[in-house]
Amino acid sequence: MATSGTSLRRRRLGVALRELRERAGMTHQQVGPALDCSPSKLSRIENGEVGVRRSDLLVLLELYGLDDAAQRDELIELARESKRRGGWWLQYGELSHPYLKLIQLEAEAASIRGNELTLIPGLLQTEEYARALIRTASPDDEEEVERRVGIRLTRQEILRRPNPPEFWVVIDEAALHRHVGGAAIMKDQLGVLAAACERPHITVQVIPFEHGVYEAMTGTFRVMRFPDHRDPDTVYLEGFGGTIYLDDARDIARYSLVFDHLCAAALSPQLSRQRILAVAQSFSEHV
Repeated sequence: MATSGTSLRRRRLGVALRELRERAGMTHQQVGPALDCSPSKLSRIENGEVGVRRSDLLVLLELYGLDDAAQRDELIELARESKRRGGWWLQYGELSHPYLKLIQLEAEAASIRGNELTLIPGLLQTEEYARALIRTASPDDEEEVERRVGIRLTRQEILRRPNPPEFWVVIDEAALHRHVGGAAIMKDQLGVLAAACERPHITVQVIPFEHGVYEAMTGTFRVMRFPDHRDPDTVYLEGFGGTIYLDDARDIARYSLVFDHLCAAALSPQLSRQRILAVAQSFSEHV
């Protein structure tokens, strides 16, 4: 499914502006007065959280002493493209910035790797599982439930497109046993999860109960990589306190290493599929 790529273009522009500012030896506090804006807004521009107006971009490029005409034109074009509105998510109305960013990055990623502690990953959830899960958060607003279910199911289209990202997830066995919506829903969900294990671009591993404690039991993360080397890898962290995005090389290396450790702690993909089917069978006995 086509996307606008707006988030990645904003990030690419922000990285370039940060590098130019640092090369010029200037701080956010020194640059702010030139745009009549706060240091925090400049930080958001450089982090790709917000776009930048063409007039402000020209001021920054002049301030930073950029003489390379080709690079100047490239950055102006990036700024223009980063303001384009488009994408399937527009039909669902307003979305929080962190969630919209996740949707856009997932759609652009070449690979998505991470873990799941308590639930089946959103990209592999069935419609009924997702509906039962979302309804617990909005029990009195059926319209909102259906809106969020629609968003989740449409996100999954990236795994069915002609050139899907590699999706590799390590799941705690607890997520397989946790009842969401009843035995029939769980049986179907685990059947779909087992089938996903056989798709060439999807890898699912399960950390079994018998393994005991292991690294990264306190949070869920995703490491996303992108086809264009100019786009930095991104770590997405999700927790009760909200979501965080990291793109510092040290953070990427740390979470990539944690992911490798999780894979080593988990059952092989083949044994993981067998474990999923065994748990699905246990739910069948209660349908």
